[in-house]
Amino acid sequence: MTNSKLLSKAIEDSGLKIGWILDSMGIKAYATLRDKIENKREFTASEITRLCEILCLDKDQREAIFFATDAELHSA
Repeated sequence: MTNSKLLSKAIEDSGLKIGWILDSMGIKAYATLRDKIENKREFTASEITRLCEILCLDKDQREAIFFATDAELHSA
């Protein structure tokens, strides 16, 4: 499950424009990315890999953002 808060912060901290991120990922609509961030749709493995490259996320950040457990999401 995606940790929406951590991912949103990583995107914000990157300073990159959402439109550029969408283009780089091959996603056509902002609503698609938003739904994935909000756990309404799942990221594919290739999308996770690409987003980690774009945002320069290390392994620990990737794990914390994209593979969070329900307990981790509700303890924050």
